[in-house]
Amino acid sequence: MFSRSLIPAKSYFPTSYILKEQRRNAQVSIIGAANGIGSNLALLLKRNNNITRLNLYDDSEKVLSIGSDISELPGGPRVATYSGYSFLPASIRSSHLILMVSRIPRKPGYTRDQMLAANAPAVHRLCKTIAEINPDAVLAISTNPINSILPFASSMLFKYCAYEAAKIFGITQIDTSRAKAYAAKTLNVNPRHLHVPVIGGHSDETIVPLFSNMTPTHYKLDSCQADTLTKLVKKSGMEVVRNKHGVDSSTLAMACSINEFVENMVEALYGGATVVNTFTANPHFGTRFFAGPTKIGCYGIVETCGANFQMSEYERVILGNAITHLNKEVGLGEEYARMEAGKV
Repeated sequence: MFSRSLIPAKSYFPTSYILKEQRRNAQVSIIGAANGIGSNLALLLKRNNNITRLNLYDDSEKVLSIGSDISELPGGPRVATYSGYSFLPASIRSSHLILMVSRIPRKPGYTRDQMLAANAPAVHRLCKTIAEINPDAVLAISTNPINSILPFASSMLFKYCAYEAAKIFGITQIDTSRAKAYAAKTLNVNPRHLHVPVIGGHSDETIVPLFSNMTPTHYKLDSCQADTLTKLVKKSGMEVVRNKHGVDSSTLAMACSINEFVENMVEALYGGATVVNTFTANPHFGTRFFAGPTKIGCYGIVETCGANFQMSEYERVILGNAITHLNKEVGLGEEYARMEAGKV
């Protein structure tokens, strides 16, 4: 499942970023904390006793009331709120993990080019600030379109001499969560007992759930069930948008899945080794970026998803189609980065 293509040297992180068990002091920043995802994520992270400080940032002053609200909850991390671009540096200065959840919501009829143009400026601004203020932090992005935004952000960090492939993630945990939920409902079992790897990318054309690799292995789906559930997972995001009448995209499920990602990431920063489903730099499938189960440790990525899954014929076909689309979407993000660099 994994490939040792990306084993970061210890010099990638200063000593202070290896958070020993006896000194649990992880600091996390949420950029975009006033939107539906960010505010719900802040509430969930306030219950995480492995985090000592939670910084909430948004361009909107609404974040100040959100921070005041969740600060009334006992326990968990100390909460600090920041509003306005001039306070962005302060909001990330000492953070070990920066979560970019700011975005213009997905809407019916939106093209990838439109979504990228709408969301790239905020990502660019954050990358520039990270390079100037806190280049050693881990950056995790849930801003869509992830297949293009992550290559864009990587190019921007490279431009500002702050790029480390082991420290930048596109959060795709929601795809695994959906695959587990649908499979569990079909099999009438507890989803906590299931694991379904999801590879490819994070768009309707590039999401590839591998139900043939579902564990525990005594749970099985027939080919018709796997086909139906694959289509459901691919279309889930757009279905939520339609159900919300185009006003917003998935917020609650997304916040929960990002929270799961953060729990694993914080544990890894403390010296543990765990696996998250994420979109990262990965050349093993004929693309420069790829999503899948990725092993992480205290220095970031330890092992990327390898091309050694035993797949059904159906899964191989949709993966081939996904890679074609993924290369185009990655190229779109990289081209947009070149355009942005040319403006400076």
